[in-house]
Amino acid sequence: MRAWSTTTRVTLAIAAAVVLAAVVAVTASLLRPSAEPPGRAGGGPDPGTCTAAPGAEQQDVDPDDSPEAPWPHVRGGGVVVHIATGGLPARYAGLVDQAAGIWARSPCVEAVVVDACPPESNCTTVVARERGRDDDTDGESKGDDRGGVRRSNTITLYTGLLDDASDNGALSTIVHEMGHALGLVHRNDPDSVMNAATNDSTDPAPDEIDFANLVVIYG
Repeated sequence: MRAWSTTTRVTLAIAAAVVLAAVVAVTASLLRPSAEPPGRAGGGPDPGTCTAAPGAEQQDVDPDDSPEAPWPHVRGGGVVVHIATGGLPARYAGLVDQAAGIWARSPCVEAVVVDACPPESNCTTVVARERGRDDDTDGESKGDDRGGVRRSNTITLYTGLLDDASDNGALSTIVHEMGHALGLVHRNDPDSVMNAATNDSTDPAPDEIDFANLVVIYG
């Protein structure tokens, strides 16, 4: 029979203790009840899925803004919206593509940029005009809403102002108008891209409240 030295016996004992501690820790973590996912506190939407809690409401909305209708959808199933950019100047077509990718981070919305919308699709058409009725407006979104749902939508970009804006400012405008096209209203938060006023310094990325509000609309 092999005789182990004192040093070897101590080393083996320590190794066995470490392994045992690891096994206990893993077992405890598996048996521990899972915590509520982030964002569910207070009945909020489940992040990563298009599922709204019963009674959930949109947050931080501007009560003075005009309402927006949602696209036809099955609750929790999400919605596909085609964004038509055929004939749009290259700069703005590229920015629309970026904006669609930003909003497509929502689990409820798939924004698909196309030259022309397929027949019978949820279609938003983006057009460019030099000036609008209000010379201070660099963009607007107008929906054809009937029966409580959106049938079509047009985003108009006013290049008389946007041509002088930075790419960040123009992208913020397009993300903002696309948010309306998807059913969002203005936010009260002055730093939100969905606030009524955007400019060259606005962060064009929607925040968690914007994405949560989409879940409330479509989930």
